[in-house]
Amino acid sequence: MNQNRTKFIDIARIFTLVFISCVVFLGCSSKKFYTPAKVDGEIIFSQSLPTPIAQNNRYVATLKDGSLLTQSGFVPINKQIKEIIPKDARFLNESGGYYIFAKGCDEMLLVRASVIDESAFDSGTCPIKEENSACTQEQIKLKTQGCAISASLKGNLLAFVTTDNTSHIISLESSTDFANVDLAKDESANKDFENSGENSESYKSVFSQKGSAVLAVNQLIAAPLFLDSLVVFPTLDGRILVVSLQNYETQRNIIVSSEKFFNNIIYLQGDDVRIFAATPKKLISIVSGQQFSYQEDIKDITFANGYLYALTLEGKIAQLDHTLREVNTKKFEYASLEGMSVANNVLYTYEKNGSFIIALDLENFSHKVYQAQDTFGKMMSNKLHFYTKNIFYYNRYYFDFAKIADFITSQ
Repeated sequence: MNQNRTKFIDIARIFTLVFISCVVFLGCSSKKFYTPAKVDGEIIFSQSLPTPIAQNNRYVATLKDGSLLTQSGFVPINKQIKEIIPKDARFLNESGGYYIFAKGCDEMLLVRASVIDESAFDSGTCPIKEENSACTQEQIKLKTQGCAISASLKGNLLAFVTTDNTSHIISLESSTDFANVDLAKDESANKDFENSGENSESYKSVFSQKGSAVLAVNQLIAAPLFLDSLVVFPTLDGRILVVSLQNYETQRNIIVSSEKFFNNIIYLQGDDVRIFAATPKKLISIVSGQQFSYQEDIKDITFANGYLYALTLEGKIAQLDHTLREVNTKKFEYASLEGMSVANNVLYTYEKNGSFIIALDLENFSHKVYQAQDTFGKMMSNKLHFYTKNIFYYNRYYFDFAKIADFITSQ
């Protein structure tokens, strides 16, 4: 009796394994991939960084050797980086004349850009120290309660979001060269914080508001957006929080989408007339008080030449006006697209399954397709590691689309 039962269980297990194998095989064999009608040439990622990219977010990246990548360019590892920035620090953003780092979940470090990169003052980031008193401080340390996940700086105000979905504004006004602000003691907004140095001054947490708990987020996490008299926070639960810089009170709490998972704000841009915000499911625009929406499975958004451009999960590129009306669209069947760079009125995106670069002419929405290869002639793997306005980065290699005419090869 027991032997028969054991045999039955063994046979059932075998049938289960066979069934699962068949499902997996059929699923894989039925998956379709983008196949271009014509490949117009090759794009070789022939330029290289000293080491591969170790970590990145939407705005910045860190190489394995400690070098930094920003939207402005490459900052090679140097003595200042080695001495000032802890090896385990996460690079969050370049903003307001500072490089912003998070060290673990209890500390943030702001380092004046010109301390690490001497060309920073030449770039106009912080040209006149008197205009931004924060620029007089070489380093600013903040003790935090929670892991900072995105941050922006304007003048003496630091806005950041932590992984528990709390939005913060901290005033950094100080005459000291090195400040330590303890947010771990912050039980409410408008509380004073004392520096640990002998000539310390008081700092204030001028705003703090916690949102709903979240379980999972998309890796494209937007940073807070400073406007003239407002700061807009991208929350992790699908909202944007508009806070006045006059009285630090919430002006608007706008729901972009209400998905349970992966519902963080992945894109946030704007000015005092319009605001654009997106989650992976929905894009909204607020123009002169009117709100418009665009519902799609969104991979990414960019803004160029007066239009928004959306990549969708289904392989569509959509050109949208400020009211989110589709002006032009182009669908690439079965394409898995990621990353967008715009140069010379051409939008470039990466098709990761076939390792293709798709070049979309923004004048007439015609396109060309190029095979992407690394410097050794090998097809790239299925992931871009970082991208900026003009440049795609893969591993330790990159391609600058502003110089595409110098590197492209035809077939």
